[in-house]
Amino acid sequence: MARGRHRNAPVRRPLVQPLLGVVVAGTMLGGPLLVAAMPSQPVEPDVPTVPTQAAEADRADAVELSALRAREDAQASRSDARSTLSASPSPSPEPSAEPSATPSASPSPTATPTPTPTPVPEVVDEMWATQAVNVRSSPSAGSERIGSLAGAESVGVTGESADGWLQVVLDERAGWVNGSYLADAKPEPEPEPEPAAQAEEAEEADDPAVSGASCSKNPGIESSLTSNARAVYRAVCAAYGGSVSSFGGLRPGDSGDHGSGRAVDIMVSGQPGWEIARFVQAHAGELGVTYVIYEQQIWMAGSSKGAWEWMEDRGGATANHYDHVHVSVR
Repeated sequence: MARGRHRNAPVRRPLVQPLLGVVVAGTMLGGPLLVAAMPSQPVEPDVPTVPTQAAEADRADAVELSALRAREDAQASRSDARSTLSASPSPSPEPSAEPSATPSASPSPTATPTPTPTPVPEVVDEMWATQAVNVRSSPSAGSERIGSLAGAESVGVTGESADGWLQVVLDERAGWVNGSYLADAKPEPEPEPEPAAQAEEAEEADDPAVSGASCSKNPGIESSLTSNARAVYRAVCAAYGGSVSSFGGLRPGDSGDHGSGRAVDIMVSGQPGWEIARFVQAHAGELGVTYVIYEQQIWMAGSSKGAWEWMEDRGGATANHYDHVHVSVR
């Protein structure tokens, strides 16, 4: 490194060779050679020159123009974006999570017609129940029970009948009663069973003894009866045979006590039937009795003498035991 020279100072090189090239080129082209005044010292191109005010203005204009173009480009970009957004199809609205109050696909409800009430038949006469009896919805013992009549209770009748049943009007409703339980005149009420104390007194005064003598009425039933049923048959026949029209025993195929020979039917009605029933009650333990049925009432062995209970109406005098006393045994 040369002494006294600044390390970063540019090196000045003579421009002799470039000038000679320019002179030779001008001479060869035949044009006038204009030689500019050269400075006494060669120009050092590596040294930056100080910018002029015009250059500064040009650069300011270029900067401003560049900024303007940048703003225009940004505006154009925003305009294109808006155009693209407006041209895009709008998204379909999402279905509501709540169901429609009145779906169009659902059929309109059909109004339920109000049933027309059945007219009540006209009452043309009045009759009386001869004893407690059920009122049925149709002329059959197996039809629905819609009410009942007490003994000696009156009821209006319509004049209609079917298979021995009479149509009545009870509580503003038409029903049917077996005609054998209705009378044209008010009957005298049936006497209530005597209280247990009175029955026991009557038994002590008039109660006949149990007899095992053979019976002349329907003797053919004995062979099919059990020993207890045979004892009942003979005892009743001996004590009350005069008021009994006949006796019944075994009924093959019967699902109850008659099918096994453990029951006796004593054909009698009215007050004589109650006398026989009380006689059997009084000797229930001795005869092996389990229960007695008479006039639609049942007495169970072991109960007090007056503990008779009403039974369901079966639709007829025989089915309701109004014409016979039924006795079942062990």
